[in-house]
Amino acid sequence: MSAPPDPSAATMSEAVAALLRLQLPERDAPAEPADAWLKRYECGGYLYHAWRAAGRLGTLPPGWRAAVERAHRMISIDNLGALADFKILGRHLAEEGVPFILLKGAAYLVDLYDDPGARMLTDIDLLVQKSDVSRLLRRLAAAGFETRDGLPEYRRFELAAAGRNGCHFEFHWWLGLPFRDRIGQEEVWRRSTSAVLEGVPCRRLAPEDAILYHAAHQADHYFGPTLKWAIDLREMLRHWKPDPDVLLRRAVDWRLRIALALSLRHVDKIFPGVVPPRLLAGAAVSGARGRLLRPFLSSDPVQLVAQSRSTLMRYALRCLLIDRPINAVGQILRVLARPIADRVGKGVGRGTSAGRSD
Repeated sequence: MSAPPDPSAATMSEAVAALLRLQLPERDAPAEPADAWLKRYECGGYLYHAWRAAGRLGTLPPGWRAAVERAHRMISIDNLGALADFKILGRHLAEEGVPFILLKGAAYLVDLYDDPGARMLTDIDLLVQKSDVSRLLRRLAAAGFETRDGLPEYRRFELAAAGRNGCHFEFHWWLGLPFRDRIGQEEVWRRSTSAVLEGVPCRRLAPEDAILYHAAHQADHYFGPTLKWAIDLREMLRHWKPDPDVLLRRAVDWRLRIALALSLRHVDKIFPGVVPPRLLAGAAVSGARGRLLRPFLSSDPVQLVAQSRSTLMRYALRCLLIDRPINAVGQILRVLARPIADRVGKGVGRGTSAGRSD
């Protein structure tokens, strides 16, 4: 007897949507496609945690149960290694007297996820003061951290912990992107609160600030295909109970109204009823912008935006995700000027290198 055909993409999306809502999928899945789709959506560890917490892990079809168990085990191992590297990094920052704000996924392990295998960490992001960057780089380079090229255009740089599988750390000295938003940098530091992760004292963003920065990050990546960001936002809404008025007003001030609206829409699509109706209605995109965004929205059960390979379509969507049209024009000009800037930069680099070789 021949093996049954692999399930279609639509079937797998429907199954993952059901699993996220703690509903049994209509059919089981073979190991290989189940692993592949959980990896694509980055939600296997969360599903394991959610079904186990509900006392229903044993009711899952065998294929899906084995897949979420494998995903949870692998994420736990990777995250525990990353957190061990973070403890080493934190000691250096403390001894150097460098304050920092923990961002994104690692910050969510403080109170949104009590299981290190429930949320995948790609890297660990921190916000530092620009005045601390030089001495921070010197200290960590001397400690064996592998320095990587900085990204001055995006106001950040990357380091990797020593060793082949060392955790990557991304240090930001500014939140947000040029021509996209207007995040209040001093406000962020002033409203941040103290926290502790793995015994390392740090700071974290205030709830409304964290949600808006999270929405901006989702928009930068077109809201997918990973589902971990939508799951994160669901947990923020459930645990933090943000003030809708503050959140909506700050979204306008920071020019992140569109990003917030679509982030909330994504959560509501996967987890109906989780987003407070007042917040969902207050953030809704209507009028011409809403009509222009409609063709980009996906009919897939768990995806918000239809994935497109067309560069033109991606640029068009990126402009629609920016609150102010004038800022969208600035973004277009910036993209068009990038090849010229790259050539100029390479030319300068070659000239500098030649000078040093003399």
